[in-house]
Amino acid sequence: MRVEIVGGGMVGLAFAIALKRSLPSAAVRVLEARALPSGAPSALDSRATALNLASRDILTSWGIWPQIEAVGAAIKAIHVSSRGRFGSAVMEASDVGEAALGYVVENHFVGAALLKLAADSGVVLQAPAGVTGVDVSGASPAILRGEEAPIVADLVVIADGADSSLCHHLGVNMVRRDVKQRAVAANVRFEGVSKGTAWERFTEHGPIALLPLPDDVSGSQRYNLIWSMHPDESRALEGADDAEFLQALQRAVGWRLGRLTDVGRRTAWDLSRISVREQVRAGIVIAGNAAHTLHPVAGQGFNLSLRDASRLAQTLAVTRGRGEDALSLPALRQYESAVAKDQQETTRATDFLATLFRSRGVFLDLPRDAALVGLDLLVPLRRTIARRGTGKGMDLVHEGRH
Repeated sequence: MRVEIVGGGMVGLAFAIALKRSLPSAAVRVLEARALPSGAPSALDSRATALNLASRDILTSWGIWPQIEAVGAAIKAIHVSSRGRFGSAVMEASDVGEAALGYVVENHFVGAALLKLAADSGVVLQAPAGVTGVDVSGASPAILRGEEAPIVADLVVIADGADSSLCHHLGVNMVRRDVKQRAVAANVRFEGVSKGTAWERFTEHGPIALLPLPDDVSGSQRYNLIWSMHPDESRALEGADDAEFLQALQRAVGWRLGRLTDVGRRTAWDLSRISVREQVRAGIVIAGNAAHTLHPVAGQGFNLSLRDASRLAQTLAVTRGRGEDALSLPALRQYESAVAKDQQETTRATDFLATLFRSRGVFLDLPRDAALVGLDLLVPLRRTIARRGTGKGMDLVHEGRH
């Protein structure tokens, strides 16, 4: 069986690994448009991913969690507050009976671990390898590569990112909703030593997420920042110098973490909620941001994609165990049905969190503030919400080792 993954980011590699473990005799290849980066970014210029406990369990079943955990920071608590309003809530690891609610790991470490595992598992990586389209007119899909010969496959996984050019090429119906926000990402330093707390701060301009990173050689707290706001406000900050940016961020987050001292390279992008109407066709699976984009405030995008990859492997293993064609359209539709509830619930929860704390006037804001206080006082409710955020209880059965 020939499996081609278009997109060599963390999602593409995760699907390649899951499929190779589920179908060990298959020829699995990853096609990445760009050359792979070499070296590691500086401590203030890296980007990071929050890995929840369900992701930890999947990566543990793949045998690579210990090396990822060693370079990450444990989230021992999540502090939720609203700027200029009363009330706050703190969710702690003890609420779910775990040592941590999740972990924050820089992307180059996660990518390197996945890349090595893929290679050790027999996955072939080709980069750079440009793909211009997918031809589905024949009995099997064929990957188009400009003037080069097409690559015929039994299964093509499209993981080329949000607003996928391949989905457009295939005429896949996309639902797009502009949330009228733009996200700014950067690493920042605060004075002091991190206590492993993630901060969700809601302001009149938009939500701020500060995820703890391992303290660097400077001995200061290092956080990965995601700040969402109106596009006009975002662009003004994108053009500001470091001192102006730090001053604006300090006003927004307050002084609970101490004084901000440094900010690294900033990146920004427009936020749109995009989802496809169909995630599978005969010989095609659409994965990751190509299938569904989430608001970054809750850090659930890669976690959801990792669960998708695990469920695809699980579905194909069961199908193969029954002696059926694991890559048939009925099998792929079973996968689509299996992931639907998780995707819908995660999307709704993320959208709700992103919009909950928008300022809507004093009479509407007061009940919301009281609810935030109630969340801190009502332990069963807090534990339920915390458990949902960890991804635990998703009824995942990880594929066996091969």
